Amino acid sequence: MSQSGLDENKIITITKALSHRDRLRIIKILMEAEKPFHIKALTELLKIDYPSMYKHIKMLEKSGIVGIFVVGRSRVPYIKKKEELKKLLDDLVKLT
Repeated sequence: MSQSGLDENKIITITKALSHRDRLRIIKILMEAEKPFHIKALTELLKIDYPSMYKHIKMLEKSGIVGIFVVGRSRVPYIKKKEELKKLLDDLVKLT
């Protein structure tokens, strides 16, 4: 932790997770979805191959943005703190 109280490693992990267009598209879909999306459904919707999608989801999970629950053999990602994430993204846009 730095002197200012910021957890630099956590900030780096989060900003890396947010720094890819496909991950932002995944976040947008998950935030706006009225029903859960399996990873496979996301791959079809975004036209991304499964291994790439899985890596994106794992990076979002590592950052703490996304959680995953298991349904049978399927993995279903969800946004952990939707309101906080929406505010963060809005604030990032305001910085420009």
